[in-house]
Amino acid sequence: MRSDNGPEFRSETVQAWARAKNIRWDFIQPGCPAQNAYIERFNGTYRLEVLGAHQFFTLDDARTVTEEWLAVYNEQRTHSAIGHLPPLASKRKWQQREFPGKTEVT
Repeated sequence: MRSDNGPEFRSETVQAWARAKNIRWDFIQPGCPAQNAYIERFNGTYRLEVLGAHQFFTLDDARTVTEEWLAVYNEQRTHSAIGHLPPLASKRKWQQREFPGKTEVT
């Protein structure tokens, strides 16, 4: 797991969970978000479009909104970094180029 040094990731509870699941945690250097640019971009977008745009009363509320948002984010929304395609379409295109004849996305 790679993340920034936010307190939510450094907390003893999260780190104990990671150890129990045999997950190695790799922290980026403090003050160097470019070392984790992909997820930093995703986190900012998620924070703006989901966390900042909705009021959640239960964890299930947050999960439902997140699942709906992820479907749009991955299947419909275009991303400039991958040729203005949605991620799922980009993955299909890559698979067809690398594995001709393969039509299934896994």
